[in-house]
Amino acid sequence: MVKGVEETLDQLYEIEGVEACILYRIDGVPITLRTPGYREHLLETMFWLEKQIKHVLGEMNREGLKETIFYFRNNRILIAPTSKSTVLVTITEPEANQQLTSLETMRASKIIGGFVA
Repeated sequence: MVKGVEETLDQLYEIEGVEACILYRIDGVPITLRTPGYREHLLETMFWLEKQIKHVLGEMNREGLKETIFYFRNNRILIAPTSKSTVLVTITEPEANQQLTSLETMRASKIIGGFVA
């Protein structure tokens, strides 16, 4: 299970323009992540996400959304639930291919959902 989740995150992280991939619990605690090392703006974004995940997921459930996109600082943040207890977050650079990253995030969320369900 863990190996499958890790490999899926690795594949998503390899896409050009993806700065970070994070699997969170629905209470905002990160489970596993891929980042290029310490970058202050990513750390600030992760702290913001930890505080917002539960609220965002509640709104997504009320609206029936499968994914949502935020812009925070200079990053595009894609949030996609993977199971009842986890959510996948992909942080991309502004110039990243939005369609590709969105499709691959949804693909990865389904794969991860199969491992953590």
